[in-house]
Amino acid sequence: MAEVEEVLKKDVSRRSFLKTTGIGLGVAAGALMFGTGVAGAQTQGGIVAEAPLPYVDLDPEEARLRAHAAYFRSGCAYATFYAIVSMLRDNVGGPYNHIPLRMLGYGRGGAASWGTLCGTLNGAGAAINLVAPDADVNKILGELIGWYTITPFPSQESDDVAAAKGYKYDAKDYIAVALPTSVSNSPLCHASVTNWINKSGFAASAPERAERCARLCGDVAAKAVAMLNEWKTGTFVATFKVSEETAGCLSCHGSDQIGKMACTSCHEPH
Repeated sequence: MAEVEEVLKKDVSRRSFLKTTGIGLGVAAGALMFGTGVAGAQTQGGIVAEAPLPYVDLDPEEARLRAHAAYFRSGCAYATFYAIVSMLRDNVGGPYNHIPLRMLGYGRGGAASWGTLCGTLNGAGAAINLVAPDADVNKILGELIGWYTITPFPSQESDDVAAAKGYKYDAKDYIAVALPTSVSNSPLCHASVTNWINKSGFAASAPERAERCARLCGDVAAKAVAMLNEWKTGTFVATFKVSEETAGCLSCHGSDQIGKMACTSCHEPH
């Protein structure tokens, strides 16, 4: 398998795209223009399949390694999207060869460093949206977001890979030690990073904070792939439920707001 840097630099031409897709796209020859509600879009290079695209079982730990390396190239949203889609390029090819891997680069730092939706969720969500129908996207991504808000990051698994010097794709000398963990209680980049800074004592500009976010990318990419594998085999079950406190808030405020975030991450309890 090609090294991550080699894949990142690879530029697939329209001609090679047509050669690699062929029958594999499974798109009818008469597919119409995008926006007409059918399965394909006409381009100068031919017909491009619309999602959902083919999905095959992927290795979550490979996704962890690729996402960690990709973070240092273009940020968190790029990292999780890159990890999943580059693996689908390797294992499926076809339509994935024509998807620009840099398209989620804008999501770094919660979208242009605005601290909104964590880029790891943004990138993973985009990848999930490529392979699953809308109703399933909501279930899978909703579960991923819920899991993210209550899980301590970075995980022991990511720390173990670092300690074993196992991030084989990284060009930089990453920090090969365990890092403090924190729970975001929110899907927002701002809350996630700030909670970790307050817990760890490292500044936002510290290399340890960057390493923390790289490992977070690996954790989210690995989890997203594991969930997609379960979805593919029909064994995926969404289990996340909002806390009793949040459920109590929503019992009064469910009609005047949209969201499932823990209310006390922004509002004082009452």
